[in-house]
Amino acid sequence: MENRNKFNEEDRMLLSEAWKCWWCEKNQADCLHHIVGRGEKESRVESSILNAAPLCNNYCHLPNHSLLKTETQIKRMLTRTYNFLMENGYQLKEKDAEFISKYCKYYY
Repeated sequence: MENRNKFNEEDRMLLSEAWKCWWCEKNQADCLHHIVGRGEKESRVESSILNAAPLCNNYCHLPNHSLLKTETQIKRMLTRTYNFLMENGYQLKEKDAEFISKYCKYYY
């Protein structure tokens, strides 16, 4: 996966084992989608790995981007990312806690 976003390499590696695209479920995810967007230019919160969903870029991400931005899909992907990371022993960082606080409406 090419790093063209704000996710750092260490965090990106956390989702490297999530081979399945979280939209089509095929074993070909090749990008990370910013679930709630990239945020402000200098924002640190949206770079949280909790804001990442592995997708097939050309088949799922690009043609379905508007559908991915619906509240239902945001909730679904945030929950899936959180659960995947917790099941794999991830320890929340300060920016993750800030991200959850900022976007708590999607978690509750």
